[in-house]
Amino acid sequence: MGTASRCPRCGAAFTCEADTALLAPCPCFAVRLDDAARALLRARYDRCVCVACLRAVQAACEAPGDVTPAAAPPPAP
Repeated sequence: MGTASRCPRCGAAFTCEADTALLAPCPCFAVRLDDAARALLRARYDRCVCVACLRAVQAACEAPGDVTPAAAPPPAP
């Protein structure tokens, strides 16, 4: 069973399955992130974010122009 958590980016509840990946793959494993997205996530967060936020950060990194902090908003209070 995964670990219940809150996404540090959007505040949504989600279950991280990374610790139990041998039993069932975590949904985040299906999200392809480029180097820029991984770097942005590492710089801003010290724990897992939800799949929706992973996809949003990747989409922002793929958008024309520079990736700014607006592409990954600060953690919800």
